[in-house]
Amino acid sequence: MHGNRLNPPMEDHQLWSEIRDNSEDAFKTLFYRYYEQLVAFAYRLVENESLAKDIGQEVFVKVWDRRSSLDIKDSVRAYLLRAARNTALNHLKKKRFAAIEDQLEPEDSNAGALQQLQAVDLDKGIQAAINGLPAACKTVFLLKHIEGLSLKEIARELEISPKTVENQLTKARKIIMNYIKPMLTIVFFITSIPS
Repeated sequence: MHGNRLNPPMEDHQLWSEIRDNSEDAFKTLFYRYYEQLVAFAYRLVENESLAKDIGQEVFVKVWDRRSSLDIKDSVRAYLLRAARNTALNHLKKKRFAAIEDQLEPEDSNAGALQQLQAVDLDKGIQAAINGLPAACKTVFLLKHIEGLSLKEIARELEISPKTVENQLTKARKIIMNYIKPMLTIVFFITSIPS
């Protein structure tokens, strides 16, 4: 009891400050403080204990890897939960896409292999389109679709208006769609070939 009063637990923002200064001890403290919460939260989304644990670990690995560039201004706990949610949703999206591809896969193995190649090309095309975005568009797009921030959060983070954020997102989506439109046409043609 006396020890707790003399050495109270560090607040999250203090831990985060030390983590940004490369303190592994502070990182371990934050990990043990929130890992189980993240796993429980992720489990409610993915309904798979092993995957939920992987998600919890993945969040903390990313936090440590990006500690010098991450600027968490609000609640550290809220940031971690949001990161866990986004990571879980990404896993669910991949699972759904895999299920759709399985349903579409024709019996002809050659056609199936061609389909897979087209899917890989499409994925590469999307990544290339994102990388080729103007700097402002790219930043807004990644904050929205990778970090999962809301328009207001992005506006606050970049110190611009929500309307500007919306305009940049619209511009980014148009550029990406124009870039991958020929690939989408090819994929549609391939998937339409009767088996």
